[in-house]
Amino acid sequence: MNKSGIIILNKPKGLTTNHLIQKLKRKLNVKKIGHAGTLDPLATGVVICLINNGTKLSDYFLNENKAYEVTMKLFQATDTYDSDGNIIEEQEPFKIEEKQVKNVISKFNGLAYEQEPPMYSAIKIDGKKLYEYARENQVVKVNKRLIKINSLSLDKYENNEISMTVYCSKGTYIRSLIVDIAKELKTIAHVTSLNRIESGNFTIKNSVNIENSEESNLIKMFDAIKMADYEIIELDDTLSVEHGKKIEIITENNIVFISNKSKELIACYERENGNVFKCKRGGLNI
Repeated sequence: MNKSGIIILNKPKGLTTNHLIQKLKRKLNVKKIGHAGTLDPLATGVVICLINNGTKLSDYFLNENKAYEVTMKLFQATDTYDSDGNIIEEQEPFKIEEKQVKNVISKFNGLAYEQEPPMYSAIKIDGKKLYEYARENQVVKVNKRLIKINSLSLDKYENNEISMTVYCSKGTYIRSLIVDIAKELKTIAHVTSLNRIESGNFTIKNSVNIENSEESNLIKMFDAIKMADYEIIELDDTLSVEHGKKIEIITENNIVFISNKSKELIACYERENGNVFKCKRGGLNI
């Protein structure tokens, strides 16, 4: 397949994100493939797969908010913060009223805070991924990240399991959120299920299973950027843009995409000063 754009896949449980996109690459005979946000093997749900020139758009999808459905199991901690890991601590279950759970959830609802990422994550320190340090039992200092829980609601609480829906900023680790919630409940916990239902404006309803994926599921680059709420300016003459020259644009947005009249994306431009824009990413059509 020589076309470019994105395909929204619904990742099954047990696959790494890389394994998933490699399966798609082979199935559709794609030359170049990428994705806009990893999911843990345990997790399911929305993965934005970037096809051919679509790989040049990764930054514009990566930075979007996300939404998840998550279930946490109380009184049991694992080294990875999820049920794929080894149990490292267990507590004798004690009664936690639903009112207590709701009170803690309301504390996190709308909260911006400095979150510590899990040791079992792909964040790099000195060129090495955190999970590689963790597997070698090496202790490294991990900087906390400012994240925001835009919305957090309780879906179900029974049998020492809490199910919630989370809307959050980019960079949020749901596994860490669950550990933080457990601390507020004066206990321990880990994730037993995690389903990404939204990534930016792309939802689980837009997705397709890998088994059913086909070329017709491709969303063209122009349409994908439009769906992501970026402004696209169509020009009759794109020669200056193709050469990466500065151009003048009247708009309130600081980031705009330029296309030709055939709805082919040419470049992404950013405001330099006033109405003068400079090329941020060119060659989107090459």
